[in-house]
Amino acid sequence: MREELGLAVDELLKGKLSPGRNYEQLTNMPGVYSVRLSGSYRFVFGVTADVADPIAVGPHDQAYADALRRYRHRRN
Repeated sequence: MREELGLAVDELLKGKLSPGRNYEQLTNMPGVYSVRLSGSYRFVFGVTADVADPIAVGPHDQAYADALRRYRHRRN
């Protein structure tokens, strides 16, 4: 997954994500986005003031749960 994460980050920086990456903003978490690394792995990151902050990398459900936990923690 490390190599796939590197490829996804390169694509993000170039602004040219392949369609299979399924780039999306996560529901109920403004400024938090997800990119598919594989069929089951996701890279979740936040964007504020044009700065990206990695939040989680892992299996779909775990990455989203970690992102939600960190998102709630940042807001408190």
